[in-house]
Amino acid sequence: MPGNITERWREPLRVWLIVLGTVFTTESAVMVALPFLLPAEPSRTLEAAVDAVLLTVVLAPLLWGLLLRPLQEASRLRADFLNELFTSIEADRRQTAYDLHDGVGQSLTLLISGLRSAAPTTTAPDVARRCLELKQLAKQALTDVKRLALGLRPSLLDDFGLALALDRVAVDVRENHTLAVEIDTTAVTDRRFPGPVETAAFRIVQEALSNVVKHANATTARVAIRLDVGFLELEIGDDGIGMPVALKRGYSPGHLGLTGMRERASLLGGSLDIDSTPGRGTRVIARLPCGDVPE
Repeated sequence: MPGNITERWREPLRVWLIVLGTVFTTESAVMVALPFLLPAEPSRTLEAAVDAVLLTVVLAPLLWGLLLRPLQEASRLRADFLNELFTSIEADRRQTAYDLHDGVGQSLTLLISGLRSAAPTTTAPDVARRCLELKQLAKQALTDVKRLALGLRPSLLDDFGLALALDRVAVDVRENHTLAVEIDTTAVTDRRFPGPVETAAFRIVQEALSNVVKHANATTARVAIRLDVGFLELEIGDDGIGMPVALKRGYSPGHLGLTGMRERASLLGGSLDIDSTPGRGTRVIARLPCGDVPE
């Protein structure tokens, strides 16, 4: 452990000593050179200005190389990591959705068909009744599997685009929760966007509606998708209880859904804002750059 602490502090200490040494050397050199560079009786203002200019010229490249460039590199590495993470998550979700639909879903369909055929062939009333009960359970399980597959990665998003996928999400919320969802996707009907943009837009709307269902205590949610000069704009509003100011500004580490929504928008060069007042509902507004999308 002591060795790890030493290694951890060695590099920052070395950088700090280099900066201090450079500042001391530069300042000393400037002060020695000033009498030869300035007139015989220079003003204090002129001395200070020359000193500041020379010091800035010398220190600017050093500070850029030692401080700003590492920060830029750290920011780039973070963005690359998040991009790879979201890509990996989407790939896993897509594969799991296909496995559920094509594997478990087909098995349940065959089970339902078998139970439907078995019920009329038995002469025992109890067995026939049990077959019908099991068939209903299998149908419910099949419905749940399809809903899970839709939540993980809807094939509609890959095959037909954002508008149909979001319409299906709204239908799913209405069918499974006591929330009236109004959705307007007419501005993007029959339009396709770059894959990352469609995925981010779908996940933001999905997460926002999930938050409404879980936390807002709302009766109605409204989703509107618009195009605005190279941007895809998403607005999700509700008539619920609103959210605290700290949570709205992203200060709650426990709410990873809001963080994920912001990260998805930020990685594309977009933005996500939340307008909420306690007791007066919430609006989530995301703007995602989408380029020029043909009619």
